[in-house]
Amino acid sequence: MRITNRIMQRNNLSNINTNKMYQDRLSTQMSSQKKINRPSDDPVVAIRALRLRSNVTEITQYYSKNIPDAESWLKVTEDAISNLAQIMTTMIARCEKGVNSEFTTEQRKIILEEMQNLGKEVYSTGDADYAGRYVFTGYRTDTSLSFLEAKEQNYTITEQLDKNAIDSMSKVETDRLLDINSTNYKDIIVTEDDISAADVHRIQLAYNNCSNYKDYDDIKSQLNELKESLEQYKVFFKAAGFDLDTLDFNNLSQENLDQINQAVADLRVKVEDANSGTVTPNPGGGSGSGSSSGSGGSIDVDISVIQPNWKEIDEDTLQELEQWTTEWSNIQGNVADIASPVIEFTGPDGKTNVWKGFGGAATGTVTETDESVTEEGVITLMHSYEKNPNPYAYADANPDAIVYIPETGELLFGSNRYEKLMATKDSEATSDVDEGEIRVTYDKGSWKKGDLRPEHYFYCKADKEDGSGDRITYNDSYLEHGAERQVIEYDVGFNQTIRINSTADECFKHGVGREVDDLLNAMQDVLDLEGVQEDIKGIMKKVTDKDELATLQNQLDAVEKALTLAKKKEQDLFQRGITSFQGYLDDASLCVTNCGSRRSKLELIQNRTQNQKTTYETLKSENEDIDITEVAIQLNAAELTYDAALMAAGKVMQTTLLNFI
Repeated sequence: MRITNRIMQRNNLSNINTNKMYQDRLSTQMSSQKKINRPSDDPVVAIRALRLRSNVTEITQYYSKNIPDAESWLKVTEDAISNLAQIMTTMIARCEKGVNSEFTTEQRKIILEEMQNLGKEVYSTGDADYAGRYVFTGYRTDTSLSFLEAKEQNYTITEQLDKNAIDSMSKVETDRLLDINSTNYKDIIVTEDDISAADVHRIQLAYNNCSNYKDYDDIKSQLNELKESLEQYKVFFKAAGFDLDTLDFNNLSQENLDQINQAVADLRVKVEDANSGTVTPNPGGGSGSGSSSGSGGSIDVDISVIQPNWKEIDEDTLQELEQWTTEWSNIQGNVADIASPVIEFTGPDGKTNVWKGFGGAATGTVTETDESVTEEGVITLMHSYEKNPNPYAYADANPDAIVYIPETGELLFGSNRYEKLMATKDSEATSDVDEGEIRVTYDKGSWKKGDLRPEHYFYCKADKEDGSGDRITYNDSYLEHGAERQVIEYDVGFNQTIRINSTADECFKHGVGREVDDLLNAMQDVLDLEGVQEDIKGIMKKVTDKDELATLQNQLDAVEKALTLAKKKEQDLFQRGITSFQGYLDDASLCVTNCGSRRSKLELIQNRTQNQKTTYETLKSENEDIDITEVAIQLNAAELTYDAALMAAGKVMQTTLLNFI
């Protein structure tokens, strides 16, 4: 084959261009310090680079962002719970002092103020936040644990309890002792016999000051007026053979109403006989006897003891009395329209028992099916300020009573009701149902600053704030047995998560505040009685009349008996407080321990992640980055080769065939 100069020139130019391209590639690597600039440069390196870069990005997110964020969250949580533990420790110390010491009035006031402040501090600690997110509120990190200001919003709350939530509470009946002052002491007759203490079984709900039930109070006021209209004829009924004092007007049954109707009929006979001259009307006395079927059977009455003037009762009065039971029933019927607490539990026979509806144990109706037993109209609503009887004495005296006190948030149970609730027991045969659960559903509409928000603890429904009448449902999954609470987990490694939050129901429990409420009320009762005691002693120093002194001495004896009972109750509550607050301290300590163990685990993960990050970054560098020394040598060699090629090509191109002709 003949090689011409043109061929040599083309080959030289091609080789020079190849050297130039090689030099350009090495120069680009030196400037970018990367082996490739496009996938086509080396597909294998490109594929590995994509994988390694993804790994490095992911692990950098874990190491530089997620882990520090989780660490900070756990630190804030642990600090808040540690503060809670300190408060519990202080409360225990105060209770121990209360058990072992006899307080003066001033000391009791100081302890009272301290416990009030500690109770407020407990829940304000629960409003701790990290980066604007509340740490104890589960998924609702934008909602505070407690109400930050007073608010009116109706909630229907369902508490899921068990028989361990039932405790005993003593209430001292002080009669009119607390009403005594320097102007009315002569008119108040109180002796030691009027002072007593009632021990009742109760469920203390999570909240006090529940719905005020104004409509119910209006109905009750009407019933009280009816009661008074009947009792003004008490003497006449007694003379006719029926004693109204045998009736419980808080709990009138249909049998009681029938007895009243019969007594009114007997009364009409007496009045008609008196008007016809059969019975001589003699307010001062007379002779004869009468009989009437009263409560518990036939009652014989000696009307020679009390013989009223029957002519004082005219026909209009008789007609009003004959309509009395009808009017009572009509007013009582309106109670059924008012929403009451609902108590649900599983009985020994496996049926769901439901107690609901205002009325009273004697006015209730029972509906039984194959699956449930529903008693309606069996709950008695009473206020904490009611007397003669007070709610506690009423529950203590009525075995079938269920008394709801909205001001204190208490459900009081008579002995029969208590025994039924204590018979509840979880069955080992069913893992998906808790037969030992006692559900209590009730309403609360007024909230004070510092009250815990129920949506962080319970299944509940709340009115929307837009006034539409619609309701929001929270935590409906909580009604399922074993439902998981709102756990927040962070991704802190490849296929690795860690829990960072403690939920409010694990540490900031309602029982802390309710226990404090009991202690405060007990101490305040003692302070009130001590105040009355001092007032009576002061009055006695100024009085000289023997009868008045005797009255005051009786009052003083009654106060001292009430004080003895109240101080015993106070000391018992201090003793119980030690156990209760120790339990809450144990819960807080457990939460602190959990936070500490999570932080230790997180530290191990952080160390491992740091090593993984270093390893992946090294692999990424080895895959992508050049060896600068090697590339520099190659670039220098390429430049020398390129220069030599230019010189050789220049010499070849200077010589042509014409030089040899």
